[in-house]
Amino acid sequence: MPALGKEIERGLTPDEIALVEIQGYIDRAERQAETQQPQINKPQQVSSPSPNPQIINDSITVGTVPIKAVQRINLPINQTEVESGLKRSVVEGIRWLSEWCVMMIKKYPGRVFYLPQNTNR
Repeated sequence: MPALGKEIERGLTPDEIALVEIQGYIDRAERQAETQQPQINKPQQVSSPSPNPQIINDSITVGTVPIKAVQRINLPINQTEVESGLKRSVVEGIRWLSEWCVMMIKKYPGRVFYLPQNTNR
């Protein structure tokens, strides 16, 4: 029987132990999030775009904001090789290359072009 006035120490549960261990990390993350939030009340300068954008070093500048020109993506194989590769077995490399080409076409529509048919490698 414990002495009067003494509390019985109980063991901490695994959740309480984890909370104690990560509390410092949580505090640091909260402080970092508070300091990195953009100021909503701060007015931002908006420059009106000039009517004639200037092209400088493969990038287009509108007003003072440079906009990177859209680059053309060339696939390493032509359209017939992609179509025949999609019919091959999954263990063959041409199948994986064809699947990658299809993924690039879907990911960047209008920017992806096949290798020309008459190109010798």
